[in-house]
Amino acid sequence: MRNDICRVRGMAAAAVLLMLFATTSVFAGGSREAAETATRELKIANFYAAAHPVNVALRDVFAPMVAEGTNGRYEIQVFDSSSLGAERELTEGVQLGTIEMGVAGGLLSATYPRIGALELPFLFSDFEHVWRVFDGEIGDEVAEDFADAGLKVLAWLGNGFRAFSNSVRPINSVADARGIKMRMPENDVYINTGRALGFEVVAMGFGEVYNAMATGVIDGQDNPLATVFASRFFEVQDYIAISNHIFSHGSIVMNMDLWNSLTAADQQVFQQAATEAAALQRRLLEEATDELIANLEAEGIQFSYPDVAEFRAATESVRNGFARNYDWAPRFIETILSLD
Repeated sequence: MRNDICRVRGMAAAAVLLMLFATTSVFAGGSREAAETATRELKIANFYAAAHPVNVALRDVFAPMVAEGTNGRYEIQVFDSSSLGAERELTEGVQLGTIEMGVAGGLLSATYPRIGALELPFLFSDFEHVWRVFDGEIGDEVAEDFADAGLKVLAWLGNGFRAFSNSVRPINSVADARGIKMRMPENDVYINTGRALGFEVVAMGFGEVYNAMATGVIDGQDNPLATVFASRFFEVQDYIAISNHIFSHGSIVMNMDLWNSLTAADQQVFQQAATEAAALQRRLLEEATDELIANLEAEGIQFSYPDVAEFRAATESVRNGFARNYDWAPRFIETILSLD
């Protein structure tokens, strides 16, 4: 009898253990399933205004394509207008991984001069020329420099051809530039270009520009028309010179460790979403020029169209000086010019 009771008790204990194991397995499986389907929010930061074509493309194409392609496992949050910091802070944030993604410009050129070479004055003739360069061998080479800095380039964007604005006088010649306090980005190529044209150059981050113009710390700045309009610089500027002296590029970048942690399928989703977003952004940028001029004129801006040949000649020292400093630069520059 005692043996029968022990045997029954043993069977009961085993049954309880099996039930506990099964229950634990169900909860563990549920936890794994929940972890696999939980939404992860990723930040993408930039310094452009909310209405800029870059942010239109990020909101209307990139974010929804990522959400759809990953079945909601990733959600993109767009932080525009330097809300997570100026270009330096957001670029460093993406490198460190505190910000997952961003739109990077030429800020890293001090360490990676090929990035700066893309913004040498008067390299590009038109948008078609630009995209042949960025979508080809040259773009691939520069993307390698971004990778060395811990950033994965997903797609090349364009801020556009830059123009000079100021509140002093119309600029029709190099002589007109003298004495104007012109903000230039914190980038040697830009600074040297401004000085070669005769401006009194003041280097500062983009987030400070509006207030600096409003208070007279600087007289003007150089940016593409889309940035001038979206950032409402027309409120503190009177004149714009269509010089098209530099093409200002950008790129959708992701922290490299994050990129490497994605599955191949998710990498493809992010890559395709970035490619489609870039296609829209480029189209909006190209189509906007005439409309932007009309809109800025309606806001009281007076346009001038200086002799580009004179400006190009004045900045030859910038291009030649850069080419002398790096053994790869002459071939790099010649390749860009040959694609025109």
